[in-house]
Amino acid sequence: HSCNLQSGFVSSAIAGRCKARRTRVAAVKSCLFMRRNAKAFVVLLLSLIDCTTSMAVRPKLNTCRPGPNLKPPEREDPPAPPGPRDVVVRCYDISTPELCQAMSLLAFKPAYWFPKLSIGVGGRVWSYDGEPEATYDAIIANAAGGTPLRTWNLGPTSKSDAEIDAVIAEMAATDYAPTEYDFFMRNCNHFCLDLSERLAGSWNELDAKFMDERVIAESEAILNSMPGGALQQAMTRTVTRQVQKIIIKSWRKEWKRALAEYEQEQGIPIAKRIATAD
Repeated sequence: HSCNLQSGFVSSAIAGRCKARRTRVAAVKSCLFMRRNAKAFVVLLLSLIDCTTSMAVRPKLNTCRPGPNLKPPEREDPPAPPGPRDVVVRCYDISTPELCQAMSLLAFKPAYWFPKLSIGVGGRVWSYDGEPEATYDAIIANAAGGTPLRTWNLGPTSKSDAEIDAVIAEMAATDYAPTEYDFFMRNCNHFCLDLSERLAGSWNELDAKFMDERVIAESEAILNSMPGGALQQAMTRTVTRQVQKIIIKSWRKEWKRALAEYEQEQGIPIAKRIATAD
């Protein structure tokens, strides 16, 4: 019985050494494989990170952010004409004295301008008003009473028109569905910035800072000085969400009318027109 037990220990020890040796050999082979293919793994990892970053959805705020509301930036000349697949974001000021006065009274602080972004690729342009919508920069420029204050060329997108349409459709069905629209926290500026990152990746640090602090912050911070604090902010946003349903419906109707008139004036072939009936 003692011999059998000793023999069993020896057999177990030998088996254990063999298993350990096989494990070390496998580890060495794995390391060698990783070294030989290190570049491929790095490229794959970076591509996954880039893909994840470009598809990230900007969080929708529940409360107003701190900070002041600033006057509109000075108009700058646009960069060189874009290439056929370049992603171009334009920033307009669609404010009027009456709108600024009304918002200032509502917010208990000065409102100086109403930034509105558009995004375009290859002659196609989109914005957002509760639904992602195709438009023309000329229509927005007319509403703004002038050319954009800023224009950013983010470089070419690798996506085809069909792939861009799929991205926009996915956004329209999820994070930018009509129920997600909010005058302050999820509007056309949030949509265009998000879409630009999905199509062309992250912005450079300087432009990203400008976009966040001078454009996105305008709506996200406008209610932060209300005397009733968070409670009054919440009540104002609740009322606004009800009113915006009526305003957006009327505004969209006028927008479609302007699109139809523009396409007719420009003689755009019917097959290529984007205006649709209500």
